[in-house]
Amino acid sequence: MKTLSESFELQPTHIPVMTEEVLKIFDFLGDSQSKIFLDCTAGEGGHSIAILDYFPNSKILLIDRDVEMLERAKERLSKYKDRTYFYNCNYSQIDENLLTELHFPKSVDGILIDAGISMTHYLKSNRGFGIKQDEDLDMRLDCNGTVTAKEILKNYSEKKLEEIFLNYGEENWSRKIAEKIVEERRRNPIQTTFDLSKLIERTIPRKFWPPKSHPGVRIFQALRIEVNSELKHLSDAFQNLPKLLNKNGILCIISFHSLED
Repeated sequence: MKTLSESFELQPTHIPVMTEEVLKIFDFLGDSQSKIFLDCTAGEGGHSIAILDYFPNSKILLIDRDVEMLERAKERLSKYKDRTYFYNCNYSQIDENLLTELHFPKSVDGILIDAGISMTHYLKSNRGFGIKQDEDLDMRLDCNGTVTAKEILKNYSEKKLEEIFLNYGEENWSRKIAEKIVEERRRNPIQTTFDLSKLIERTIPRKFWPPKSHPGVRIFQALRIEVNSELKHLSDAFQNLPKLLNKNGILCIISFHSLED
C-alpha cells in the first residue's frame, strides 16, 4: 500500500475534490492490497487513479452516466487496463445482476459516490451547466431521453417552476423568478445560459445578490437536479449499493449541498 503523499505525487496534474479524505476513509479497509472498488461517479477518473495507486493490486469498476466523461477516464487510466472495468449507466442501476453481467465480483470492499457534477462539466461540456459561458440550456448528463433545461423553462407551469427552485435550489426568490420566466417566455424563448442568468439579474435586486457568487447559482443548480433526477437516483442507489459491500466494507459519499445529505 502506498502512502497518501506517494499517491498524490504520481498524479500532479489533476487532483479531484477531497481525494486525500477519500483515501483516509478507505484506509480503514486495512493493509490488504487486493481490494475491490466501485467508483460510481467516475468522471475523468481522478479518484480511481488515486485509489489504484494507493491499493496496488486492487481492481475498480468505473461507472458514469456521461459517456464522454467515461471515455476520458478510459484514456487517463489506460496504464491500469488490467485492473479497471468501465460501464456507462446511472449509479442507481448498479446491482448484483449488473456486476455479474460485467464479470466483476458481486461483492466489493469500497464504494465511492461523488455527488453533483465535475468542474469539467461547468467549463468544457458546452451543455449549459455554468453561468459564465453563453451555452444552450441543456444540462443533461447522459444526453439521452431526458428533458432539457430549456424545455423545462418552456413548458413547466409557474407553480411547478417555483417548487423546483425552492425545493432543489432553496432559493428565496423562487416565486418571483418563476413569475418572470413565464412572462418572458410569452415574448421570447429562454434558450441559453445568458438568457436565464440575465433574467435572474433583472429579477433579484442587486442589494440581495450573494457577495461572492452570481445570483443565479441556486436556480441553475435546481434546474440541473430536476433535469437529471439527481436526488431520486441518489435515493435509489442507497437501496442497492450497501447490499454489495463485503463485511466491514465502506460506502463513501461526497456531497456538496444540504439536499444530498
